[in-house]
Amino acid sequence: MQDKTKKINLREKYTDLAKNSLVRVQYSCSGNTTPIEEFDFISYRRASDDDFPEIKTLLAECDLPHSDLSVEKQNMVVAEIDHKIVGCAGLEAYSGKALFRSLAVKPLYRNMQIALTLTEKVLEMGQDLGISEFFLLTTTADSYFEKLGWNTIERSKVPDDIQSTNEFSSICPSTAICMIYRLQ
Repeated sequence: MQDKTKKINLREKYTDLAKNSLVRVQYSCSGNTTPIEEFDFISYRRASDDDFPEIKTLLAECDLPHSDLSVEKQNMVVAEIDHKIVGCAGLEAYSGKALFRSLAVKPLYRNMQIALTLTEKVLEMGQDLGISEFFLLTTTADSYFEKLGWNTIERSKVPDDIQSTNEFSSICPSTAICMIYRLQ
């Protein structure tokens, strides 16, 4: 029991240290300063081809499917701290529709709005690609996505090209909850 408490306290101390140890103050022309935002040390960018091995490792660590993940099919966004990937999310585009997939954040960095920001960035990327509807499958995160405006949909109502993806046809179990998000 004491070891578990010790680990939690160390994790909290590490998180606080990570947040507070970055001293970044911006100076304006008049010499005034602006305070650092709470999570200003997290950067986001489109994933490069070289990132995919690290993304697959992160997905495995988070118990998410990654066997069909490929540079050719997915458009991914990553979150980084100190040039290390701590989160990812992506989409597979199909004729104005997309499969949203692979939202993962390393456990130590959860509850820092990384998943929310990654989701927003993937939706923006989809909008730039002309995507109007996103679909996803989840076995654990339906309440999270529901809070973000996603709605449950019957799997049979998903477009055929999305249904024919490996994630829909063979990787995710038939018990996975199917959800849709429509861009305005």
